[in-house]
Amino acid sequence: MAGIANYEDDESTQKGSNGALYTPPEGAPAPGSLYPRVIRLEHASDGNNPSGPLLATFEFYPSMSGGSKPYFPVYRSTDGGRSWSKYSEIHDTSGKNWGLRYQPTLFELPEEVGPWPAGTVLAAGNAIPILDDPEEVPEGDIGELGETSIDLYASTDEGETWEFVSTVITGGTAVPHAGNNPVWEPELALDADGDLVCYFADERQGTDDDYNQLVAYKASEDGGQTWGEEQFVAAVPNETSRPGMPTITELPNGNYMIGYEVVGPDLEGEVHVKTSPDARDWGDPTDLGNPVATADGRRFVNGPYVTWTPHGGENGTVLVSAKQLVDEDRNPAEGNGEVVLANTDLDGSGDWTAVKAPLSFETEDELGGRGFVGWTTPILPSPNGKQLLQLTSTASSAELCEIRYAKRSLELNEL
Repeated sequence: MAGIANYEDDESTQKGSNGALYTPPEGAPAPGSLYPRVIRLEHASDGNNPSGPLLATFEFYPSMSGGSKPYFPVYRSTDGGRSWSKYSEIHDTSGKNWGLRYQPTLFELPEEVGPWPAGTVLAAGNAIPILDDPEEVPEGDIGELGETSIDLYASTDEGETWEFVSTVITGGTAVPHAGNNPVWEPELALDADGDLVCYFADERQGTDDDYNQLVAYKASEDGGQTWGEEQFVAAVPNETSRPGMPTITELPNGNYMIGYEVVGPDLEGEVHVKTSPDARDWGDPTDLGNPVATADGRRFVNGPYVTWTPHGGENGTVLVSAKQLVDEDRNPAEGNGEVVLANTDLDGSGDWTAVKAPLSFETEDELGGRGFVGWTTPILPSPNGKQLLQLTSTASSAELCEIRYAKRSLELNEL
């Protein structure tokens, strides 16, 4: 494309690049760092730059101890993800003074929405207080956590500075199960009408309706300043099923696909996808959609991420990454920690195909139960879809995780 740098598609990138985005210092509280997210800025500056800079963020654990408030660091790459540098920080300026602690996400507005021009970068994450006197929390410890609050922030200068916008939803204590009623894992998108939507996992419904955890959303008609009523996406009132960790992508046919895990005694974290014509109507919430599985029964479990690339099939290819690939007996399967799964059916039906992933890492089961390894694995195709960038948390020591990234050619010839 004339006038646009093609650094994401050059020969050195095709050969692959990888490294550590962030490595926690020795003595940091476990697990060190996890839950990365990455986006490409395409609508800032001149308004149409598919090879714009990349922004990434993640949970940052060294700031959780010694009385300081946690925040989300923001890293930037201007060479398509081959190298990164610290760029900014998102701090809790909501007035709660809790700190931004869990599950950050990033989203660039492709058009004007509410008060925000196209190119505005939005961030959402979970603000959670320490219930202990922060000054009495020993260095290296976390302290007792309190309520959960999914808060929205905005940047009109490509992620360099940030301002608090609103609280999307609040929940109970930041401990899963046991009636604590937290909210988790925000993801942002625009619906077919151009309204901002925040998807999240919700444990607050169990007391009255026998839900354990469900995936829901709230929508905003004014760019996130106010929010509508909660609506369910995936919710099964059987007291045990736990849909969660939603991610969403827009498809070339105008539909949207959402992916999520379903934790519980039957599905054990199995990843499912379902589609919507407008990013709001997801059909019957008890219909969990299609499992992400290959013809030989291998399937992804936990921590999914879904995206679409124009590369591959006639209508491009849906790609899903996740924490682990297991066989029908839930044992680590061939390709575990080494592949993404691909599908040219835009509804996610049919068999998925294993494709070599940019990152190769030792997974939870291979490391004897290191639960935070590979907790979530965002993937970002290059503008032409022929390369793929992936980030995740990998083991950097016996206790800590670092954020690693890798990029390589996406080989979809077998599809």
